[in-house]
Amino acid sequence: MKTNWTGLIAAPHTPFAADGSLNLGVIEKQCEKLITDGVTGAFVCGSTGEGVSLSTAERQAVAQRWVDVARGQLKVIVHVGHTSIADAVALAAHAQESGADATSALAPYYFKPASVEHLLDFLAPVAAAAPELPFFYYHIPALTGAALPMVPLLEKATERIPNFAGLKFTHNDLLEFAACLRFDTGRYDIFWGSDECMLPALSVGAVGFVGSTYNYSAPLYQKLCKAFESSDLVEARQLSDTVMEAVRALLQNPGLPAGKAIMEGVGVSVGSPRPPLRPLTAKQAETLLARLRALEAV
Repeated sequence: MKTNWTGLIAAPHTPFAADGSLNLGVIEKQCEKLITDGVTGAFVCGSTGEGVSLSTAERQAVAQRWVDVARGQLKVIVHVGHTSIADAVALAAHAQESGADATSALAPYYFKPASVEHLLDFLAPVAAAAPELPFFYYHIPALTGAALPMVPLLEKATERIPNFAGLKFTHNDLLEFAACLRFDTGRYDIFWGSDECMLPALSVGAVGFVGSTYNYSAPLYQKLCKAFESSDLVEARQLSDTVMEAVRALLQNPGLPAGKAIMEGVGVSVGSPRPPLRPLTAKQAETLLARLRALEAV
């Protein structure tokens, strides 16, 4: 079920009020910024969206709100991954009912799958709960610990998951990523998920990208893509250097809290992260935003 989706797909933050509850009213403003910045989709309730820190009911509420405000102007991919198959199935079924454009799920990360076959045993019923929607496996071994080979997964996926559409590939193995892109003459959509390495990914054929920094730095990445497509490699390298320097500045702080501080700085207040994460101090946020503004990354 190849979608042929291209461009930047942002992984938006879930907005919280001061008391830690959902602040769904902010999502419209988040969505408007993404549309204005030329982003083509939103990958909601993933890592950046603190999906694993939300209840199932909260995740359903966030997904429904994104579908409602996107109004067909953005593709909405709902992350439904969970350590419980029953909850993942419920989230997937709700995503289809809500009008989402696709579902995605990562590997269970407490009791981990020992093989591709074991992983598919978990994913198949989840994808089947939303049979009308494309399903993407979210490959992020640094956080799940499921460092399984992806080409064998692609070889077996459609046999087990008829609506399998591809991968969100958040792993810096370009050799494996390129092999996935070329599998069966490009049968699947393989979205690149490491923002700072966009230029290397472009060089091996990436056309779709999912990332957190597209929430506020999308124009910078759009320029990088345009320079590469125009074969202006000098400009592309310079822009890539800026991207890497901006991400380096971000990662001098805890990444997710830093992203939320940047959103505050660009006028979209998504609140603090949930424990055990802590927000940046005012000084940390000020220093980070000053650096990103100097780089023209926000």
